[in-house]
Amino acid sequence: MEETAEMEKEPQIEDAEIIESTPLQEPQAKEKSAGAPKLPIILALIAIILVFGTLGYGYQYWLSLQESLQQMNASLGKAGEQQQALQSELATVQKAFEAQKSAIANQQTALTAQDEKLTAERDRLSQQASEMKQSLESVYSKVGRTSNAWMASEAEYLMRVANHRLKLEGDVITAIAALETADGRLRDTGDPGMIDVREVLAKEIATLKSVGQLDRVGLSAKITGLIGQVKGLKMLGLEYTPSEAKQTKAVVPEEERSVETLLKDGWEGFKSVMVIRHRDKPVSAMLPPEQQFFVYKNLELQLEAARLALLKGDPVLFASSLEQAEAWIGDFFDAEANATQAIQQAIADLKAVNVRPALPDISQSLAALQARMKAAGEEGAQ
Repeated sequence: MEETAEMEKEPQIEDAEIIESTPLQEPQAKEKSAGAPKLPIILALIAIILVFGTLGYGYQYWLSLQESLQQMNASLGKAGEQQQALQSELATVQKAFEAQKSAIANQQTALTAQDEKLTAERDRLSQQASEMKQSLESVYSKVGRTSNAWMASEAEYLMRVANHRLKLEGDVITAIAALETADGRLRDTGDPGMIDVREVLAKEIATLKSVGQLDRVGLSAKITGLIGQVKGLKMLGLEYTPSEAKQTKAVVPEEERSVETLLKDGWEGFKSVMVIRHRDKPVSAMLPPEQQFFVYKNLELQLEAARLALLKGDPVLFASSLEQAEAWIGDFFDAEANATQAIQQAIADLKAVNVRPALPDISQSLAALQARMKAAGEEGAQ
């Protein structure tokens, strides 16, 4: 009991102590209860703002994705339409190609058939031409060939002249004229057997016309002009060169003259008429007039020989004559004169000319004509 009474008393003391200490702790509890709710509210607001921001950004991103998907769908639709159009065009082109291929095959078949027909027609015409040629030759042999034999002989003579002029003279123009005249004579004979001869003759005429022709007339006229310029050349040592102007000097009175002054005056006079020239080669003595005449004439004869060699087509004589003329000009005439340099340049240009160029052979037509005339003579004898 006592213990119980003591226990009952002790709580009362504790309650009293608590009651006494409570007023001292109230301000701290109030401060804790006032500051505790603020942090969760702020975090909640931040979380709500972030959620709404994320939702807004996600919504905008979703809208952009929708727009991109719509554009991609539109592009895919256009690409599909273009693909369909291309497939349609490709099908059209394929059809056209097949049609064209079929048309080409039909044309090839038709051309093959036509070629076979042309080949057969050509063979038939060739056979008819051969038969007609044989018939004409038979008729011609029966009628007689004595009336046209002189035409063939004249053609042969003209061909001989053409070969002679071309081989010996190098005259292409005369050779062409002679062969064309011979072809006209063979045409006038009316002999079918001359067709082969005329074909060879036509080839030779065409070959001659394609050959570069040497202008012999123009070159001959040029050499003739050089011959006319020979008289204008100046020989070495013949030209007069005045001395330099004398310096004004005092006149010595006669009473002051002496042997020394006379010698000095004589030396000055000698220098006024004598001129010394330095050349790269020795100068020959002055030729007398009759020998000067022969020098000019010999140079003219050398140029004339070159002109004749040009007309005859003699390259050896042409070259040697020009070289001799060039040597004479260098030995006897003034190389510094303009006329001398001009004629030397003209001679150098002439030395580069080939007076006998390569010419074709035109003897095959003559041989063919002779063979035809021999065969015709044997047929006439039979």
